[in-house]
Amino acid sequence: MGTQPFRTSWNYLVRGLASTQPTVSIEVVPAKELEKLGLRGALEVPMKETPNGTVVPGENEGALSIVAVAPMGGRRVVAVKTLVRDFDFVDSIVQKVGGTATVFQRGVRVATTVRNDKGERAVGTVVSDAVRKTTLSERQPYRGEAFVVNKTYITVYEPLRDSAGDVVGMLYVGVDKSPYTKATRSFALAMGGAALLAIAVVTLLAFNVSRAMGRPLGEVGEAASRVATGDLTVRVPSGGYREVEALSGSFNEMTNGLRSIISQVEAAVMQLRAVAGEITAASRSSAEHASMQASSVAQSTAALEELVRSFESVTSGAKHVLAIAEDALESAQDGSAHVSGTAHAMDEVAASAREMAEAASAMTAVTRDIEEMTAIIANIAGRTKILALNAAIEAARAGEAGKGFAVVSTEIRGLAESVNESASHIDELVTNIEAAIRRLEQLAEIQATLTQEAASESHASREAFEQIVRQMEDTALAAKQIAEAAAQQDRAADQVVQAMQQVSTSSQETAAAAEQLADSASAVDKETERLIAAISRFKTK
Repeated sequence: MGTQPFRTSWNYLVRGLASTQPTVSIEVVPAKELEKLGLRGALEVPMKETPNGTVVPGENEGALSIVAVAPMGGRRVVAVKTLVRDFDFVDSIVQKVGGTATVFQRGVRVATTVRNDKGERAVGTVVSDAVRKTTLSERQPYRGEAFVVNKTYITVYEPLRDSAGDVVGMLYVGVDKSPYTKATRSFALAMGGAALLAIAVVTLLAFNVSRAMGRPLGEVGEAASRVATGDLTVRVPSGGYREVEALSGSFNEMTNGLRSIISQVEAAVMQLRAVAGEITAASRSSAEHASMQASSVAQSTAALEELVRSFESVTSGAKHVLAIAEDALESAQDGSAHVSGTAHAMDEVAASAREMAEAASAMTAVTRDIEEMTAIIANIAGRTKILALNAAIEAARAGEAGKGFAVVSTEIRGLAESVNESASHIDELVTNIEAAIRRLEQLAEIQATLTQEAASESHASREAFEQIVRQMEDTALAAKQIAEAAAQQDRAADQVVQAMQQVSTSSQETAAAAEQLADSASAVDKETERLIAAISRFKTK
């Protein structure tokens, strides 16, 4: 382009002229800069479409060039070497490495050794779309087969970048694939003939070997068929080639191992079947015993509930006796107060004597009621002892599961004996009360007929009433003890009923578990029968 003063607005040159350091890079000189120099028409290459390449408008504008800017004295020297139609450059590459070479401005060939069908340099033709995508769009080198103008080449495309790092072109080197294809075809034909010859030789050898190996292999195949039907007693004779002999030995070892495994499995299955039968029998027996135990517990629970209702009656009677005793005590205390006043009023003594006679008659009726209640309590205590004894017997039959129930029955028997003793004590007290009442009646008759003697006897009467008060206090205390004992029996009976209900629930759960275990053992027995049937098809002896 020459060396001459030049004014420009091209950004690259503006930066280079402003720099104090020399710069060199590949740039596309803008078309307007070329137009200033009158070179646009000479350096602009018309674009031509190829079978595998697409024309992109604007790619041929400007000129791909090597641009250098260097300071020299007080000036800047700019050197531009355009690569458009620089055939010397691509020819020198071909002379050094052979094949073909091309310089691309973007995707357009601007200098190339590749020629078209007319023998002309293919300047202006565009690169294939596959290469464009890899090198220009993805900015990566392309290596491999590519369709170049009119034939396929083995190629390398390297991207050319400007000072800003943008890809502005490509450098291509490639060789025609057709000579390699012909050489490959010739080599393939030669190798194919050699392979056919080798196949023929190998076939002949294989036929001879197969005849020698066919009979032993047939015997192995027949033996394998017999093994498949379950016959494990078959054996294959050893002999022939080493491989066939090794195969026969391995087959015989396999059948020996299978016979051993089948025998072991058969023995294990028979043992499992026997164990399953024992488990089934034991489970059925356990279920029956648990059901019987649950039935016995239900009967015992019903009896205990009846006993609870009896205890409730005893408790109610004891409370009634206590109320009567308290009323009698209060009456005796009132009588004692009246007897104390006889010293001042004999009339009141006579009246009191009549009241005492009437009270004595009433107390006689009360003592009869007390005697009846005492007889009822004694009867209930006897029945309680019998029920406690029956409960202890059932607990002993229940074994380990009835230990807690045995303790409860023992407590109930002790409580019944305590109630029986209290009833005996009450009976003695009632006997004493009856004697006192009879004495009181005699005193009342004497006081009624002998008013004068009542004054002298008032002191004795007061003492008699005091004794009655003490006896009535003892009676009230005994009635209270009976009421408390009856309440304790009621609570103990409730505990026994709860314990029996728990025992009944446990017995039912035990029976259900035993039934489930029996069902599982039966399922195992069925599976062993199926396994025995499967094993029986093998012949081991």
